[in-house]
Amino acid sequence: MQIIKPKPRYKINYKVVADHLGVKLRGNETFDELLKIEQQVKEYKERKQRIAEENANIQRVDAQVKKYWGKK
Repeated sequence: MQIIKPKPRYKINYKVVADHLGVKLRGNETFDELLKIEQQVKEYKERKQRIAEENANIQRVDAQVKKYWGKK
């Protein structure tokens, strides 16, 4: 009788994952930790984009006010 040891199904390529996420990894993160890091990166990017949109709207409104009221 032969004993068969289960092989790990997937090996994580941490270099590719780090490039995809845009963060530096230790190299021993579990899959669950990588999912949490991905969620945090996604939230950070969304927050950064929302702030940029708010600033663009503020600048647009300022330009409209200056155009309407203008200097005399």
